[in-house]
Amino acid sequence: MATAVTYPKISKKLWWLLRSRFKKTIPTVVTPTFVNSLAPMTDASARANVISPLRELGLLGEDNKPTDWAARWRHDDEYAEVCHEIRKKTYPAELVEAFPEPDANQKEHIKSWFMKVGHVGDSAARMYADTYLLLSQADPAKSEEKASSTAPARAVKSKPSIENKTSAKVASAPSKVISATEPIKQEAPESPTPSGHRRVPAIHIDVQVHISPDTSAEQIDRIFESMAKHLGTYIK
Repeated sequence: MATAVTYPKISKKLWWLLRSRFKKTIPTVVTPTFVNSLAPMTDASARANVISPLRELGLLGEDNKPTDWAARWRHDDEYAEVCHEIRKKTYPAELVEAFPEPDANQKEHIKSWFMKVGHVGDSAARMYADTYLLLSQADPAKSEEKASSTAPARAVKSKPSIENKTSAKVASAPSKVISATEPIKQEAPESPTPSGHRRVPAIHIDVQVHISPDTSAEQIDRIFESMAKHLGTYIK
């Protein structure tokens, strides 16, 4: 039975987070606690998914201290050269010669190579291929591209219509604030106005409610129940 060959694999997100941190200042040693300050995870996960691959790639030494490569890796003008040096040192020549360019269209072929040579499954081979392509691209501008593509977008949640004593409705809107207008009317009594007294004018009150898109339906129910309780005296 062929012996499995392992290769480094690290997520793009962690790669760019670490490089961004190294650009500010190089840590004396990379520990699970240091990794956790950038991306919360267990100590075991930090060792397996961050520290171990960084050692395999030569960015950390056996003592988990940053190497000369790490010092150069953080500089944009040296980033590409360091990535190519790491790729040459980490992977066999046949792989580098077969896929020298950072062609994402070749990812499936690169993944197949890792599956055959590394004797691993689809998931592991895909991560191996992602890391190989990351080094092949060697483009520091990808850091900004990755940050913009993963920026959280706040979606407006459509809330169900809610009717109560005040006949208020919450309507979904394309903006980040959901507005609801609650009309409350009180008509003057129909009985004749006694002589010498002024007619009581009709009252029309508009209440505008701003509800965050993150508010749950249960919280909205409580809001309008409270409004109905406190404003109900005006419509009795």
